[in-house]
Amino acid sequence: MRLLLFSVLFLICGCGDPTPADTRIDKIAQAFCECTGPLVALNQEAARLAADTTAQPGFQENLRKIQAEYTRAKECSATVIGQFGRLKKEEFALVEKALAGKCPDLATQRDLLREMLGE
Repeated sequence: MRLLLFSVLFLICGCGDPTPADTRIDKIAQAFCECTGPLVALNQEAARLAADTTAQPGFQENLRKIQAEYTRAKECSATVIGQFGRLKKEEFALVEKALAGKCPDLATQRDLLREMLGE
């Protein structure tokens, strides 16, 4: 009898509200992470290479990669805009907050966010 009571209580307690679906802002943040994450990584690599005076050939190659990745990120962001619309001024802080949890390196890239998804 105790087992039955325990099972019923477990089922009742375990059947709470399901996790709410991602909000529009969360979806935009996730898509922005996917679109621009590689670009930010290349930019960080470029900063590291710029400090290394012996890495000039690698720096030039990295710049070419950045240029190609920027074009890809811009196209990817256009898809995000097509799906969710451009970000309004008041939405930038919300997306930045969502980015902090999803991809912290992008949360500080305010200019890139405005350039890629802003009005």
